[in-house]
Amino acid sequence: MKYAVLLTEKPDGGIRVSVPALPECAVEANTRDEAIRLAREAIAGVVSRSEIVHIDVPQPPRDTAADGGVPWEWFGAATGDPTWDALFDDIERRRDVTRKGR
Repeated sequence: MKYAVLLTEKPDGGIRVSVPALPECAVEANTRDEAIRLAREAIAGVVSRSEIVHIDVPQPPRDTAADGGVPWEWFGAATGDPTWDALFDDIERRRDVTRKGR
């Protein structure tokens, strides 16, 4: 099985590896290769003691939408707005200026 790992350079040297799918699984090492090797070993250790179980929970989650509808009902509401294209053209121009300034 493949796991995504996050390799982060530490300010004082070395690399810290965390595994988003297994929050308690993290290692530190001096080199990238060693960090990956240790992460692989740590993941194997965690999964060898773990089990994935699917459970049914009859209670539905709370409705967080203010009006009781889906929170993304507004999506697409601006499609008829005549200023929409001008807004995004301005955003693109500003982004291009920022990129050229680097």
